Amino acid sequence: MEIDTLKAGNTDEAGVRKRKKLSAPEKWRIFLETTAKDAPIGEILRRYGLYSADLTKIRKQVESAALQELGRKKYSRKLASVPHEEYEKIKAELAAKEKALAQMSEEYLILKKRTD
Repeated sequence: MEIDTLKAGNTDEAGVRKRKKLSAPEKWRIFLETTAKDAPIGEILRRYGLYSADLTKIRKQVESAALQELGRKKYSRKLASVPHEEYEKIKAELAAKEKALAQMSEEYLILKKRTD
Protein backbone atom coordinates (compact mmCIF):
# COMPACT_ATOMS: atom_id res chain seq x y z
CA MET A 1 0.00 0.00 0.00
CA GLU A 2 2.11 2.90 -1.28
CA ILE A 3 1.09 6.51 -0.76
CA ASP A 4 1.76 8.66 -3.80
CA THR A 5 1.76 12.42 -3.94
CA LEU A 6 0.97 14.71 -6.82
CA LYS A 7 3.13 17.80 -6.86
CA ALA A 8 2.60 20.73 -9.22
CA GLY A 9 6.22 20.64 -10.39
CA ASN A 10 6.20 16.91 -11.18
CA THR A 11 5.01 16.71 -14.78
CA ASP A 12 6.24 14.76 -17.78
CA GLU A 13 6.59 15.88 -21.41
CA ALA A 14 2.84 15.56 -22.07
CA GLY A 15 2.02 17.72 -19.03
CA VAL A 16 0.66 14.75 -17.10
CA ARG A 17 1.37 14.84 -13.37
CA LYS A 18 3.78 12.20 -12.05
CA ARG A 19 3.31 10.55 -8.68
CA LYS A 20 6.14 10.72 -6.17
CA LYS A 21 6.33 7.71 -3.87
CA LEU A 22 6.87 8.54 -0.23
CA SER A 23 9.58 6.66 1.63
CA ALA A 24 9.03 5.17 5.06
CA PRO A 25 10.95 8.02 6.81
CA GLU A 26 8.84 10.61 4.96
CA LYS A 27 5.63 8.84 6.01
CA TRP A 28 6.89 8.70 9.60
CA ARG A 29 7.72 12.43 9.54
CA ILE A 30 4.23 13.24 8.20
CA PHE A 31 2.67 11.03 10.87
CA LEU A 32 4.64 12.75 13.64
CA GLU A 33 3.82 16.22 12.34
CA THR A 34 0.10 15.49 12.14
CA THR A 35 -0.10 13.89 15.58
CA ALA A 36 1.43 16.88 17.37
CA LYS A 37 -0.97 18.82 19.59
CA ASP A 38 -2.79 21.59 17.68
CA ALA A 39 -1.05 20.59 14.42
CA PRO A 40 -2.41 22.40 11.33
CA ILE A 41 -3.22 19.18 9.47
CA GLY A 42 -4.54 20.96 6.38
CA GLU A 43 -1.31 22.92 5.98
CA ILE A 44 0.82 19.82 6.46
CA LEU A 45 -1.17 17.90 3.87
CA ARG A 46 -0.93 20.77 1.36
CA ARG A 47 2.82 21.05 1.93
CA TYR A 48 3.28 17.39 1.02
CA GLY A 49 0.59 17.41 -1.68
CA LEU A 50 -1.52 14.83 0.16
CA TYR A 51 -5.21 14.28 0.73
CA SER A 52 -6.84 13.31 4.00
CA ALA A 53 -7.33 9.78 2.62
CA ASP A 54 -3.55 9.54 2.18
CA LEU A 55 -3.06 10.54 5.81
CA THR A 56 -5.57 7.88 6.87
CA LYS A 57 -3.56 5.26 4.94
CA ILE A 58 -0.32 6.43 6.57
CA ARG A 59 -1.90 6.22 10.03
CA LYS A 60 -3.15 2.67 9.33
CA GLN A 61 0.31 1.65 8.09
CA VAL A 62 1.94 3.05 11.23
CA GLU A 63 -0.57 1.28 13.45
CA SER A 64 -0.18 -2.10 11.72
CA ALA A 65 3.62 -1.83 11.73
CA ALA A 66 3.63 -0.94 15.43
CA LEU A 67 1.33 -3.84 16.29
CA GLN A 68 3.44 -6.21 14.22
CA GLU A 69 6.64 -5.07 15.94
CA LEU A 70 5.08 -5.24 19.40
CA GLY A 71 3.79 -8.74 18.72
CA ARG A 72 7.17 -10.01 17.60
CA LYS A 73 8.96 -12.29 20.03
CA LYS A 74 12.24 -10.48 20.55
CA TYR A 75 13.83 -13.03 22.80
CA SER A 76 12.83 -16.19 21.00
CA ARG A 77 15.68 -18.50 20.15
CA LYS A 78 16.70 -18.60 16.54
CA LEU A 79 17.08 -21.96 14.91
CA ALA A 80 20.75 -22.83 14.78
CA SER A 81 22.06 -24.28 11.57
CA VAL A 82 24.35 -27.23 12.13
CA PRO A 83 26.65 -28.66 9.45
CA HIS A 84 25.46 -32.01 8.06
CA GLU A 85 28.58 -33.85 9.30
CA GLU A 86 28.05 -32.65 12.87
CA TYR A 87 24.36 -33.53 12.67
CA GLU A 88 25.19 -37.11 11.59
CA LYS A 89 27.79 -37.40 14.37
CA ILE A 90 25.29 -36.26 17.04
CA LYS A 91 22.62 -38.54 15.57
CA ALA A 92 24.97 -41.56 15.80
CA GLU A 93 25.91 -40.61 19.37
CA LEU A 94 22.24 -40.39 20.35
CA ALA A 95 21.55 -43.82 18.82
CA ALA A 96 24.47 -45.31 20.77
CA LYS A 97 23.23 -43.78 24.03
CA GLU A 98 19.68 -45.02 23.41
CA LYS A 99 21.06 -48.52 22.79
CA ALA A 100 23.11 -48.36 26.01
CA LEU A 101 20.06 -47.15 27.93
CA ALA A 102 17.98 -50.03 26.58
CA GLN A 103 20.66 -52.52 27.69
CA MET A 104 20.85 -50.95 31.14
CA SER A 105 17.06 -51.13 31.43
CA GLU A 106 17.17 -54.86 30.61
CA GLU A 107 19.91 -55.44 33.19
CA TYR A 108 17.93 -53.47 35.77
CA LEU A 109 14.85 -55.62 35.17
CA ILE A 110 16.92 -58.82 35.47
CA LEU A 111 18.47 -57.64 38.75
CA LYS A 112 15.08 -56.58 40.07
CA LYS A 113 13.63 -60.03 39.31
CA ARG A 114 16.52 -61.73 41.13
CA THR A 115 16.03 -59.64 44.27
CA ASP A 116 12.27 -60.26 44.46
